[in-house]
Amino acid sequence: MTLQKSMIAIVLTAALTLPNLAYAACTQQDAMAKATQLSQLVQAKMAKDPASGQAVMMKMQPIMQANQAKMTSGGAIDWDSVCTQYDALITQAQ
Repeated sequence: MTLQKSMIAIVLTAALTLPNLAYAACTQQDAMAKATQLSQLVQAKMAKDPASGQAVMMKMQPIMQANQAKMTSGGAIDWDSVCTQYDALITQAQ
């Protein structure tokens, strides 16, 4: 195996095994998709277990209100942070 082929194999292996190397920044569209997914999960949870669904909603509301306030006021939004928050809520709702 040539040096060039070896380097390609190493880079591909690293990209597949280390998610941070293949990380792409979260966009507003990504955050909106996560918000939709979260909403669907919460609705399903509310139908199945209202108390558990309400608990997730209570955690979700301040985050969504803070993000809405930033968007309304024209403030800068850290979409990576928003996606991270939504990912944590999605995990809790599942």
